[in-house]
Amino acid sequence: MNDEQRQTVNSRPIASAQPGEVRLSTSWLSRRLRFQLTPLMDLLLIIVFAQFLDVRETSQRESTSLQAQREQLNFDIARQRSELAGIRDAMRSQQRELERQRDQARAARDQAVQRSDAKLAEMQGAMDLIGQWFTLDENAITRADSATGATALDDPIEAAVAQAQRLGQGSADAVIRFLIGHAELLKRAEIWTVHADENGNIAIEADQRSESFRLEAKTQAARTDEVTDRLFAAYKQFPQPKGLVILLVSFAPQSVAGVYQPLVDAIPKTLERLRADTPETRFEYTVLGATPDPM
Repeated sequence: MNDEQRQTVNSRPIASAQPGEVRLSTSWLSRRLRFQLTPLMDLLLIIVFAQFLDVRETSQRESTSLQAQREQLNFDIARQRSELAGIRDAMRSQQRELERQRDQARAARDQAVQRSDAKLAEMQGAMDLIGQWFTLDENAITRADSATGATALDDPIEAAVAQAQRLGQGSADAVIRFLIGHAELLKRAEIWTVHADENGNIAIEADQRSESFRLEAKTQAARTDEVTDRLFAAYKQFPQPKGLVILLVSFAPQSVAGVYQPLVDAIPKTLERLRADTPETRFEYTVLGATPDPM
């Protein structure tokens, strides 16, 4: 017999059984049912526990993900705050730099205005002074001409006086143009001064450097050669000359002929030696005659 048949036979009540025996048979059947339901309950518990584990793992993953997201958000917020703080500091620094530049620009503008005003005042003073310089006394000019005997039209002093008269009568713009042209000329040329004073000394000045000497020879010809040698030796001590050199030769009104005449006679020969020594430089001269000491 199979299990179902046995259960059917076993579940039948016995007619001759007593009432107490029937109850015993029913109790036995209940226990048997409980024994058969136990595996189902175990399976149900296993399923519930598995679902509980799955829910717990899902909850832990979600919690871990949320924690990571929260940490990432906190990190992003901190980074953005740091960036904003850096931007704020950079803007403040830039603002301070702009303020400093503005103050510097204002100071430079004020200084430029002050320099411009000073330049204008200086130019006005220079123009007034130039006007005084070129306001020449006709009587003084006449006396100077009669004292030196300079009547030739090509005399350098007379030409300079005439030029001064023209500038004195001209406009301020003409005077400024003349001075600027003279300054530009001096950038490409040099003016050397050679002067014999009343004490018998001969001095040469070039580029803010000067040399002086006294004549020791006895004869006029020897003195002329001595002047040539001494001027050439002084020239060798000077820096390299520019493209054009002009010698202004003069002597004191109280100078004796034994000093200034050898000087005047020696200049052409001296320039020949200078041209031979420095052929790329042009040397010219003019004799001013008796003038005060220019040095």
